[in-house]
Amino acid sequence: MKIFRLLIASLPLALLIAPAGGHHSFAVNFNTGGSAELRGVLTDVRVLNPHSLLEMDVVGEDGQTQSWVVETHSVPLLARVGFTQDTFSEGEEIIVRGWPSRRSSQRLVFGLQFVKMDGTVIEWRPGDLVAEGGLARDVENVARVGRERLEAVWGYTADPNPHVIAESPMPLTAAAFEMREAYDPFNTTAMRCIPPNVPGILYVPYLNEIEVEDDSVLIHHEYFGIRRSVPLGDEFVAVEDSGMFGVGRARFDGNDLVVETRGYPELEAGMATSFDPNGMGADMPSSARKEVTEVYSLSPDGQTLTIDYTITDPVYLTEPWVSSTQ
Repeated sequence: MKIFRLLIASLPLALLIAPAGGHHSFAVNFNTGGSAELRGVLTDVRVLNPHSLLEMDVVGEDGQTQSWVVETHSVPLLARVGFTQDTFSEGEEIIVRGWPSRRSSQRLVFGLQFVKMDGTVIEWRPGDLVAEGGLARDVENVARVGRERLEAVWGYTADPNPHVIAESPMPLTAAAFEMREAYDPFNTTAMRCIPPNVPGILYVPYLNEIEVEDDSVLIHHEYFGIRRSVPLGDEFVAVEDSGMFGVGRARFDGNDLVVETRGYPELEAGMATSFDPNGMGADMPSSARKEVTEVYSLSPDGQTLTIDYTITDPVYLTEPWVSSTQ
């Protein structure tokens, strides 16, 4: 069994990838400019959402066995590269390559590449972000008419998150700036397994499915398995069980789907997450006065879904914020 190696150097191009829909803040927790390689015996394998964990026994340079933790992607992303709960077994020897923890005292690695002893390599790559290239379910979608054209599985062809720290583009109030200054990157909502809200969930690069029924529209976000069921009509109704996503109503404006939501609880990251283009390095809260309008529209060829949204929150925004994502 080989010992653990830690290299503060560039990874091969195939490993220089910012992970999609990051559960933790990778810039904070892992040295993405360095590389780590572990060879050891698995003692535990847990393929879970929103992130998976493996534990390994590794023989150190002193000949003593050390216990290491490997964090990696969620169930959907791993499944796309053939990594399931049954791919590896306890007692199996494997090699793991990825990013080391920024805290030298932690025996922690973010795994990007996994190698079996028979030479099988399982690796997450940018092209695995979305199944089948990120197209809608039906390549002949353009032939559909009306609301049926929206009914498809949608996803990104590239990670929409900037993964950088910068000023938020949103028009923030003094209260928002104060909360932003107080943001603790070592105690985030993501670290506590709290899912992003609207509009942050719209930037997580997992698959999203839209189903149109007679009296409602179901928007299923693969990340965290969030299912927002919005009634068609004038009445505002709770869109999912937890209450985190408020109450909503939906209507069709020509071929465009309009979703209006309000009645949100106060949320630590209800306006933006640290890894989306509105948060830019810090979670941003929302108040109980937050309201969101989303407009879903299709390109002429039926293959690109644009979501224009407007968010208002007089506690944290000086004026409504209008933006979009595709």
